[in-house]
Amino acid sequence: MAYTMIAERESQKIRKQRESALIVIANAQVMEAEGWQVVITDEDGNTLPLADFEATLTQKFSSWYKAKSRPVVPTTIPGPNLFGESAADPAEPEAVVAAELAAEQVETAAAAEVDEAEVQEIAEDDFETAETANAAPAEKVERDEIVIEAEAMAD
Repeated sequence: MAYTMIAERESQKIRKQRESALIVIANAQVMEAEGWQVVITDEDGNTLPLADFEATLTQKFSSWYKAKSRPVVPTTIPGPNLFGESAADPAEPEAVVAAELAAEQVETAAAAEVDEAEVQEIAEDDFETAETANAAPAEKVERDEIVIEAEAMAD
């Protein structure tokens, strides 16, 4: 086989061998999109990540193959600008606290209305007790009655 794709994720490893570079790339793109780490070994024995393998194919078959552009994923999270002026107004934290307190009062009033609403009583008999839940199957006497009834119906 000309091309071998090896995809790894956690403790799983998948190996696919194909003659077609395009089929290997298609499989590798799907696996990579699903979170697998993919490398491809070409016919010369070079092991390359998917992006590098696509770049070599673009060079090799430039007349008909163009690699898809990949979105740039930032590897760092931008931090706050410590040197810029603060956009927050000094009174703003107080307004946030006041809004939170007002929201809490609305929630408390809504909960009190629910408590005052009609509550349906449920009888204790509606619930299964631990004894009935863990009870043994029907007694032998009940089984015998069922067998007798079945025999009577058969006659």
